Formats: sequence, C-alpha cells, structure tokens
Amino acid sequence: MKIKPGTPLGVFLTFGEKERSVGRLALDRGTALLEYSREFIDSGLTVNPLFGEPNAMLVRAKEPRVFGGLHGVFADSLPDAWGELLVRRRAEISGIPYASLTALDKLAIVGKRGMGALTYHPEVPHRVDSNSLDLDALARETLAILQGAPSDIFAQIEELGGSSGGARPKVLVGINDTGEIVSGTHDLPHGFDAWIVKFRDASDVEDIGPLEATYADMSRAAGVEISQTTLIPSRSGPGYFATKRFDRGDGGSRLHVASAAGLLDTEWAVPTIDYDLLLKLTMAITRQHADVEKMFRRMVFNVVAHNRDDHAKQHAFLMDAKGIWTLAPAYDLTFSRGPGGEHYLAVNGKGSSISIADVTALGKAHGISQRRIDEILGATTEAVSRFSRLANTHGVTKGTVDIVQRTLNSQLAAFSPLSKHA
Repeated sequence: MKIKPGTPLGVFLTFGEKERSVGRLALDRGTALLEYSREFIDSGLTVNPLFGEPNAMLVRAKEPRVFGGLHGVFADSLPDAWGELLVRRRAEISGIPYASLTALDKLAIVGKRGMGALTYHPEVPHRVDSNSLDLDALARETLAILQGAPSDIFAQIEELGGSSGGARPKVLVGINDTGEIVSGTHDLPHGFDAWIVKFRDASDVEDIGPLEATYADMSRAAGVEISQTTLIPSRSGPGYFATKRFDRGDGGSRLHVASAAGLLDTEWAVPTIDYDLLLKLTMAITRQHADVEKMFRRMVFNVVAHNRDDHAKQHAFLMDAKGIWTLAPAYDLTFSRGPGGEHYLAVNGKGSSISIADVTALGKAHGISQRRIDEILGATTEAVSRFSRLANTHGVTKGTVDIVQRTLNSQLAAFSPLSKHA
C-alpha cells in the first residue's frame, strides 16, 4: 500500500472495456470538489441527476461531515463496516496510521474493485491469486478477523471483500453453471457470473444464511424484484447465502449504482428520510410510475415481513451506458428489529405499529390505485404466511423459526382484511 496523501483522483465510469472520464476529485480543506471533464460534459450523462447538467463549474460536496468530505455518490464506493475494518487492518500491516487516510486515499484503495461502474485512478496496486476458494476457511477467518485475531489468509480476504458494502462479512466471487467458485474482484473467466457470498457476523444467528435465503424466496412470492439467489452448502454448518450481482452484466459489463443516501447526500446510519421521500426520489430519478409501484411493494414487504433495516443505503438505482436510470432490485432483505425497534424509514409518520391505513394513505398519495394497493397487500401477506414452510426447506433451526414466526404472526394479524375495519 503506497499512498501519497491528498493526491487528486481521476474518476471514471467503466461500463465495459472503455473507460469514460467523469473528471477529477480533490479535497479543499476536507471537502471534496468535483471538476467535470470536457468529455463528460459533452456526453449527456450524469453520476447524479440531482446535481443538474454537468458543466464547467466545480461541484462541492453538500454534506462533507456525513461522507468523510465526499459527495454521496462517491461515498457509495467506499466499503462499509466490514470493508472498513479490512482497510484499517491493511493500513496497520503497512505501517500507515489509519487516521491519516483521507476519503480519497480510501477510494484509491478501492480503485477498479468497487461496486457499480465508478472507478478511480491512480489506484493502489492490489491483486492476489484467489482462483481456488474454500468458503468454509474464508468464513472461519472472517470471524477471527472480526474478533481481532491475525489471519494467514488476510490478503485473500481483503482482495475478495474489501470493496463491498454492508456490515456483514462477504466476498465477491464468480460462479459458473457447475458451481465452481473463483475470485470475483477482477475480470471473470468465460462462463462465470459475478456473485456476492455473505458470511455470518458474530452478532448474527448461526443460521443467518438459511434465514436470508428464506426471506429471498418469500419476497419473490410477494412480487418483490430481487436478483437470483442461492444457498451454498457448507461442510461445517449452515449454508452461505449468495446473490447474483445486479451491477454486473454479461462479459464483465457494469452498471452505475447510486444509493438513495448517496443521491440525496443524506446520512443513512440514523433515520433521516422516510418512505414518502423515497417514493418521490424514485419518480424523480427513473420517471417511471412502475418503479414507484415496485418501491411501494418493497415497502409493504419490509413492513409485513419485519425487515426494519431499511435505511437509505438499502435502496439503489442503476444507470446504463446510455444514461437510462432504473430502480435496482431489492437486496439485504431479512428479519430485523431496526434501531430502537423501529423502521429506519417511517411510513406515514410511523416507525412502528404501522397499519393498513398508513400504507394505503401513502400509496394513494403516490398515485397507486386502491385496487393495486389491495393486490400488493394480498400478495405480501400470502407470501409472509409461508415463512415456516419456506424456512424448513432451507434448514432454518426451530429456535429461529419460532422467534421470527411469533413476530410475523402479529404483523399478519395487523394486515389481515379485518384490520381495515378495526
């Protein structure tokens, strides 16, 4: 790791083999400034539609205290809790004071390995031969790293997961039709698709993989759009939940990804926005009522299925090489009690005890008909009522099923047809 503190970064959108220059990022007294390239100004593209049309003016980060000085869309490239731990550990190994690393230094570490299509130059050279992966060994070592222990395969773990978001340990891999698994942080061999494999955090239940696989099936049954998922078997315990990356396409092509938090330049770790604003943002970004309806369906599922870890970074949008924006598939759907037992995003002003009336009022405010609202509620409650059966097929333990089912029973009771008239 060789970093020259304060070095400006070139920002690029890399949709395929060709890189398109976005411009340069530099820090001015701790606040990032974006200078667009002439190529990008003429391209008709934008990294954030809320910035307005790219022009010769410098774009200053709106909330530098929230994103380490960065604009939110570039902060989306930074690793979250797990990846941040790996960056910290790498700095310690390299003898670099972690506190001396700026947000631009961390983006240089991400380089071309980040989620989405944004890439950063110059990047810190970083490559490990990871063509043969043992998920059980990686899972054991990630837990050891979380507990502060050294790891003989730290370099491999950092290579595979240092740029990924989210709190739980995970690795970026390629998987082919036969189930063979290789490193997924660089160009994949022919026949392999890009996937994310999640491991258990020390605070998770032992069967978090099977539980998330159950929620994936349940959300599909409810009509929520999510990526392809699978449960990869383990030799030593419950399987590992894996999901196909929606930011990668055929032949290694990429899509630009921006979270709601990044687009709005808003804090995500504390409740700052609500579903009303999220639905408005969806229409503003994609201009498609169908996407608003998809987001509404996702909201209903999160409420009924008790997924309260629904903060502003858990919802994202995609832009292709032609500049067309769409709503990204839902992700990170699982049972969660949320901050203080409430949703991060309020529904009709409520973080808990949300009713059919609250959901209906918000849906109608965004142009969704009563008929569609009833259809979405019916599909969602029907899907959530299948939890125990789906959990059994994935091997979720009886203890976990009992805990989750008790909560889901109360949610289903609140959203039964009779509740409309209560």
